[in-house]
Amino acid sequence: MLSNKKVFIILLFGLLSFSCSKNKSDADEANKIDYANPEVVLQQAKNILGNDVKFAYKGKFDQDSTIEIAAGVETQKPKEWGIKFVLIKKDKDQFKVAFQTPLLNGSFKQCLVQKIKFPIFDYELIYYNSQDYFLGSGGGEVYSYLINYNEGKTYTAHLVTQPGTNVSLYLSENIDFPEVKNFFLSIFKRDYPSIQIVSKDIELKY
Repeated sequence: MLSNKKVFIILLFGLLSFSCSKNKSDADEANKIDYANPEVVLQQAKNILGNDVKFAYKGKFDQDSTIEIAAGVETQKPKEWGIKFVLIKKDKDQFKVAFQTPLLNGSFKQCLVQKIKFPIFDYELIYYNSQDYFLGSGGGEVYSYLINYNEGKTYTAHLVTQPGTNVSLYLSENIDFPEVKNFFLSIFKRDYPSIQIVSKDIELKY
């Protein structure tokens, strides 16, 4: 009987050792993920958000020191279209959604999207510009955003051009840093020097 107990204890110890070894091995494999590889970062974002993810960047987007990925998701449905910016963060061994914007006007096709660092912030923002995707010979619009994940804010600049009228630029009221406002102005004034700032956003009818 004592012999059987000894065998049981040895087997139990062996199973526990194997389990701990496996968990450690899994953790080691997770730590080996190459987050410097853009394709790996994109796949991590798709694992959480699905295949509608159009971009994903690893960076420092708030005050936390954990691994963070900023991603963009595009929705194209008959009655619902637009883009959404999401922040996913590593919590222990899993990524979880920490913040996401509402659905915004825009498309990730032919756009410019990148990380950007302002001296006034000790973290990065995401800059988006739809460029000429919504522009045509008869006018159109340009959507531009700066996503401040740390403060949960979306700074918006919306340019509208129509035949026979001045080119208009609307800047969202939540822009509380002159550096952000000046950034938008410098971007758009390069192509439209006589741009007119408007206090109310303009919605074009297509």
